[in-house]
Amino acid sequence: MTAATEALVPPKRIPVHGRPIRLRWLQQVIWSFLVANVGALIIAGMYYAVIQVRWHSGSHTYLYLKPSWDHLFSYRGWAADRHAVRDVYEAVLATLFVRSLLANWRKHDRRAPGWYVFLSPIVIVVVAFPVVAAGVWLIDHALPYLWHLVLSRHKLRNPVHLPSGFDWLGTYLSGYPWQPAVIGILAGLVVHQVYAPAGNSVQLYFIGRSVDRTRDAMAGGEANPHRHLPRWPWPPVIRERAAWMMASNQPAPDRTFDIRWAVRIVLVVLAALALYGAFARYWIGKGHVGLG
Repeated sequence: MTAATEALVPPKRIPVHGRPIRLRWLQQVIWSFLVANVGALIIAGMYYAVIQVRWHSGSHTYLYLKPSWDHLFSYRGWAADRHAVRDVYEAVLATLFVRSLLANWRKHDRRAPGWYVFLSPIVIVVVAFPVVAAGVWLIDHALPYLWHLVLSRHKLRNPVHLPSGFDWLGTYLSGYPWQPAVIGILAGLVVHQVYAPAGNSVQLYFIGRSVDRTRDAMAGGEANPHRHLPRWPWPPVIRERAAWMMASNQPAPDRTFDIRWAVRIVLVVLAALALYGAFARYWIGKGHVGLG
């Protein structure tokens, strides 16, 4: 029994198609950059579709929340806060996607039922809200107040007090909204504990499907059955996990009716929001005519 248990412990470097993945770290960095941007675009698309667009038919308006959102609070700093909320949530979802991509499935293999996967986008927004609200208050109100109170007479030669040779970096950081990004990353690390089972289930859905197809092809005597397994340019984690399931002869997760439709619906909705977010950010955001 001890030998069988040890045999099921995956090695640090899992061979894929007979050898470890080359330049694994570089591929992980590239994929992390891509999925982080997709996560940010999803939030941008949702924010624009729900808040900014006037959904109407003729003279009848079905949904238009922008006036109410812009005047939700009357204090002077609300104009900056409402944009910070969007920026922080973008960083939250970007962090969740990256953490799911880099998750250590060897130690944490929690899975979620179909209903949890379906509700996961709402769960992310609700669970992250307290951290997002606290972070926005911190960066827009508490920290500026403390700076004015304690260091109001301290003069800086560049925006973030870097050495003179790095003035360019200080200027860049002062113009980029890095504070919401930092708060969003921290919030994403917290929310990931709740989102992880859903992200793991979505990942296993596609890996299990490829493993089942490969095993069916092998049983049917197909000449090249391993062509059904994930190959480059799929993320290294996906390829390694599928290869390990094949090598250790682990059963693929049962893809029930609920999990199948939950994964499909969530992916379609997120893909549509990402495309809409790209349209809003890179077309409408550049001054072109929008919708509504």
